[in-house]
Amino acid sequence: MTKIKDLHLLAFYVIKPRDPRRTKEKGYMQDPANHQYDERIEFTRGLSSKDQMYAGVILNLNKKTVIANRYDYSKQNSDFDKLFKYFLEGYPQYIEKVMSELDPEYLEQFLPKKESVPTE
Repeated sequence: MTKIKDLHLLAFYVIKPRDPRRTKEKGYMQDPANHQYDERIEFTRGLSSKDQMYAGVILNLNKKTVIANRYDYSKQNSDFDKLFKYFLEGYPQYIEKVMSELDPEYLEQFLPKKESVPTE
């Protein structure tokens, strides 16, 4: 019998200068205010060593656990629900599709409540 691998959300980050013309200034990139991040997400079944090495955030969507959060080391942002909500808000078309198949009950708590329209 084949073991089904867990589904993971991976987020990759690249730091870029806010104003590339100023990078020649001494110390420009040492100031975090001069950085901006490009974020890319992907989904994968199982984890490769390459994924674990390069992904800034890894969420196990089956077990609702945070495998890694190298993007923000503060403990306040290592909560699965908070990270899941962040990615759901940023990438709703992808997260909703995946989670509606994987765990619709869990997804439902993060979606806006639909107001019922009274019928006459």
